[in-house]
Amino acid sequence: MSYNDLIRVMDVVSDDARLILHQIYQHESNIRLKIDEIHNGSEGPSPFPLIQQIRSKLNILNVKIVEQQSEEAEDFLRQQHHLHSDELGTLQKQIRAALNVQTEKKAKADREELLASGTLKKRGKKDVTKVAEDITNTLQRNTELLAAMVRQQEETVKNLATSSAEVDEVDGEYRTLSSVLVSSHRLVTKIGQRAMTDTILTYLCFFLFLCTVAYVIQKRIFY
Repeated sequence: MSYNDLIRVMDVVSDDARLILHQIYQHESNIRLKIDEIHNGSEGPSPFPLIQQIRSKLNILNVKIVEQQSEEAEDFLRQQHHLHSDELGTLQKQIRAALNVQTEKKAKADREELLASGTLKKRGKKDVTKVAEDITNTLQRNTELLAAMVRQQEETVKNLATSSAEVDEVDGEYRTLSSVLVSSHRLVTKIGQRAMTDTILTYLCFFLFLCTVAYVIQKRIFY
């Protein structure tokens, strides 16, 4: 799709749908920054709340598709929903990979620190215990993050199932309404045709009445 086509389609997309797409783009950019921070070893806020926000926005976008006024806008939003769903899966894989790399780097650095004196036995028991605790805490923290991702994915599956049911229900209501509108249009058309026929018959009867009156008057005058 060219830039001009994109601008033209975005003009027919509803304002709330455009806002949702903008928010999804922002969340994706923020997640990429979080992934870079994880790779750099920075310990900032967890990226999983942003993942959950994107899921929520995608669910809302899925409902907004059927509310568009044109088929072109619906097709565009369906395409965007599919693309951002795929991008969400890619970002989740990148987060897991970054966490695994960070864990391995941390464990490697701790091992090198332990071996820096030449042997583990030369290190004090307190230092060895502290390093081991640090490794355990890091592994535990990353495990909890991955577990949180799994729980969020399970919740997303449930939300998608609920959203799909709601979309199917809305679609059924639209189909029913469309059927009612078609039937109403046919009924109005028939009523209009009947009204036209009644009007023609009324004028015809009036014309015949005038002809009859004229004939009677003619008979009375000339005979």
